[in-house]
Amino acid sequence: MRIEILGTRGHIEVSAPGHELHSGVLMDDVLFDLGERHYLDRSPRAVFITHFHEDHAFFLNEDVDIGVPVYAPERLAGHKVKVIRSTVEVDGMSVTPVPTNHSEKVRSCGYLVEKDMQRVLYTGDLLSIQRRYRDRLPDLDLVITEGSFIRRGGLVRRDPETGRPHGHTGIPDLVSFFSPIARRVVITHLGSWFFHDIPAAVQKIESLGLEGQVIVAEDGTVLELGSDI
Repeated sequence: MRIEILGTRGHIEVSAPGHELHSGVLMDDVLFDLGERHYLDRSPRAVFITHFHEDHAFFLNEDVDIGVPVYAPERLAGHKVKVIRSTVEVDGMSVTPVPTNHSEKVRSCGYLVEKDMQRVLYTGDLLSIQRRYRDRLPDLDLVITEGSFIRRGGLVRRDPETGRPHGHTGIPDLVSFFSPIARRVVITHLGSWFFHDIPAAVQKIESLGLEGQVIVAEDGTVLELGSDI
């Protein structure tokens, strides 16, 4: 499976060369998240959206015909979106939704992608994975997850009425969670903290795992599963 990380910038104003574009991951001919309109120029066979925030779905406030099937955790008024509740087969791969916790207002999910005995998890923005779905995750070849906050614990808020948490967990927590069950962990969707000193930030993130286990993506990073990534 060929994986290209199209964009690595979180929902922030600051950017830098190599980290200018919003979320999008192309796995062979299937696109996960659509943070930039021009990602459609890659002619994906289908699009899977993790959640309806603009940096993951540029078309929220536009009348756009995507032209291919679009799957997401919930419907979107005015758009042709298929709600994904079970595994979808597309382009020779199986895509299974993994419900996640992130936003107070919109539903979210990650996607477990399986093809040719390879298993990849893409989470989008993440506070936590619902416990009853965690048993699907061991023996992953690759995890692609977010880097909004470097501090342990990330940024978590609670709904004053329900007490339900929402937000982002920290990169150290993500690495601790995923490193025992995945060969590689790729960090994308980088927060504003990352841009203060990018070389130091990369070093700090990659030091959280064993040598070569944790990778910081740039816009256009390509990974070939089955090779030594």
